[in-house]
Amino acid sequence: MLSIDRATLYARLPDPAPPGTVERYRDLIARRAAGEPVAYITGHREFMGLDFLVDRRVLIPRPETEYLVEWALAWLRERSGDRLVVDVGTGSGAIAVSLAAHANNPTLRVVGSDRSLDALRVAATNRDRLAPGRVEFVAGDLLSWCRPGIDLVLANLPYLRPDQAHAGIAWEPELALYAGETGFGLYEQLLPQVAARLRPGGAVGCEIDPSQRAIALATARAHFPTARITIRPDLAGLDRYLIIETT
Repeated sequence: MLSIDRATLYARLPDPAPPGTVERYRDLIARRAAGEPVAYITGHREFMGLDFLVDRRVLIPRPETEYLVEWALAWLRERSGDRLVVDVGTGSGAIAVSLAAHANNPTLRVVGSDRSLDALRVAATNRDRLAPGRVEFVAGDLLSWCRPGIDLVLANLPYLRPDQAHAGIAWEPELALYAGETGFGLYEQLLPQVAARLRPGGAVGCEIDPSQRAIALATARAHFPTARITIRPDLAGLDRYLIIETT
């Protein structure tokens, strides 16, 4: 709010507050008291050590989603050559931009897609700040816009059921949260599209709700019958990630 660092703030504690500062501070406190997330109030959220700009057009990036980026980076390090990675439902661009920023591969092509044009505008701003020229963004529904030839698909799609709504997420866009009565509807649409577009030896990483373990495994096995399919836990020990590795 003051655009100064902590040391300068302490040095200026005896000084009177600049005009309007107290009023702005009270407004921020009122917004937080009303339940608005801190990330929307400040306009910033750290993810993978990077400072992402966020607002109510996009879901706030969560720490548990960092696992998908870390897993993808490890997967890419074991493989050389040109690679195409697609982040489906990119939102703020957290996954795609972080991957591009941290990957040590000059030939890596990263594409983020979303059906929300508002979200893509936020993602492009983050790309320009954090990984300029290293991520492409596409407006489209899941992978309907994409031809075969993908090496790696990452997705943190909406996966909540309507009955899982609570006050803690009330400020975030519903389009980024809910996916039908089971919460798995978008993944049921996505996985057959991935199967038709993934190169041999490609892989898929999806974030899911812990309650979806059974349906996630069944759906993945139906479309990738020869793949190695696992459900991996998050740091809380909850089933959080669907990983599909083809041969």
